[in-house]
Amino acid sequence: MNEKTKGFAIAIDGPGGVGKSTAARLVAQKSDMVYIDTGAMYRAVALYMVENRLDMHSAESLEASLAHIKIDIVNADGVLRIYLNSRDVSELIRTQEIAEGSSVVAENEKVRERLVAEQRQMASAGRVVMDGRDIGSNVLPWAQVKIYLDASVEIRAKRRAKELEAKGHAVDFKKICEEISIRDERDKNREFNPLVQTPDAIYIDTGEMTVDEMVDVLVDIVTEAQL
Repeated sequence: MNEKTKGFAIAIDGPGGVGKSTAARLVAQKSDMVYIDTGAMYRAVALYMVENRLDMHSAESLEASLAHIKIDIVNADGVLRIYLNSRDVSELIRTQEIAEGSSVVAENEKVRERLVAEQRQMASAGRVVMDGRDIGSNVLPWAQVKIYLDASVEIRAKRRAKELEAKGHAVDFKKICEEISIRDERDKNREFNPLVQTPDAIYIDTGEMTVDEMVDVLVDIVTEAQL
């Protein structure tokens, strides 16, 4: 079967903190599609390494751990829940430490091979919205709609700071900017499937957009693609 006939897919790529997951989830809801949070899968691997006090910077340790990691994404009444070895870790993977760790484990070729294979299987039939760093370029190059979301480091840092403050955490804005810049550099320059904007992806700067405005633009793009 030709890959293009397997289903209808929307690939949303972009750097961390740009609003990919929020946009993808809402677009999926409005378009009657299934949302697949690929970033959460890498976060789950990072969480496993942290909880088991394993060195995620060691390729040998990381690759050996894959045999003990099972990740499930469950859509529970419209809410996506992430399970690591049958345990709901949906909240545990949302810390800054795990976010940084996910970028580290994502550099490993074996980790990417394993998770990309699972992601492709999820999207092999039906209608999906998938977000990440290399969805349009590597995971689903056949996707009918490809979108690249972007925003400046400062705007993304402000969003992150607001999230942390809302949770009662102290905020060091300069440190957040530095962490985002480091992660951008790592994601864009990693050896295997780096973050890139494909030539056929629609570029959208979300810096001055509200969530509702961003979602409306994306839904219009998806609707037009299905006409």
